Amino acid sequence: MLRALRRMSTQAKTEAAAAVSEARKPTGLVMQIVVRRDLMTTHNWPIGPLMAQAAHAASAVQHLHAEHPDMKRYLAGDDGRGWMDMRKALLEVPDEEALQRLHTALEKAGIPHHLWVEEPEHFPTALALVPNKRGKAVKRALDEAGASLWK
Repeated sequence: MLRALRRMSTQAKTEAAAAVSEARKPTGLVMQIVVRRDLMTTHNWPIGPLMAQAAHAASAVQHLHAEHPDMKRYLAGDDGRGWMDMRKALLEVPDEEALQRLHTALEKAGIPHHLWVEEPEHFPTALALVPNKRGKAVKRALDEAGASLWK
């Protein structure tokens, strides 16, 4: 019985070591997606269309900046499995003015992003940034626009 326990213990150790060697290596990059809170509170949009706006912005920034080194690394990772560890943060700003302010600040700072404008209404709804490590310029732009985690 003791031998069986030792064998199981060794087997468990081997399996744990294999799991560690198979562990993915996160890049530390995160894609921030910013949605207007007033679409829900003032304009009475249901949550489904709000989620669609976030998805539109994320898809658009990925398509438009597919060749950006951080986008490539975000998708590939350091081990070829980056798509398995994608990190996204869903943020909110109070209204269209704040979203436009964020867009302008990001443009001025040269931070790649995409402002999603719902058509045919020409109604800005969401914005997504190319994956990044939340540097000072990104933090400053988000803070100045009043962005916070969506709750």
